[in-house]
Amino acid sequence: MDGQNFNNEQSTVSQDQSATQYTSYQDNTTNTYYQSTPVVENVSGDKANGLQIGSLICGIAAIVCCCGCGISIILGIVGIILAVNGNKQGKNGVGTAGLVCSIIGIVLGIIGGIVMLVYYGFGSIMAIMGV
Repeated sequence: MDGQNFNNEQSTVSQDQSATQYTSYQDNTTNTYYQSTPVVENVSGDKANGLQIGSLICGIAAIVCCCGCGISIILGIVGIILAVNGNKQGKNGVGTAGLVCSIIGIVLGIIGGIVMLVYYGFGSIMAIMGV
């Protein structure tokens, strides 16, 4: 059965049956009215507000700027304040992610500040002392 001889080898339908099979075909597409898909608005109240989005942006920026001389600590604090105020209006994943990213940014900023203080601070103190 290679597809070319299929009708010749196993034709069990006579010509009369196949002709009557398609004469009762009904075209149902003539009076069909198409409807657009319904628009479902977010009415449950779990939409992220601007404070939560701002906290997420500040938290991500705090993580990115973790080696930048205290910038990440400032961004992290602003991000925490925005996340707490935004979560008071309605808690969802964006506010939680902003809070977590802000805390991580503060921790990385403190670690980066200590590393920079140790690396650059003691080197300049030693240079001043002449050692």
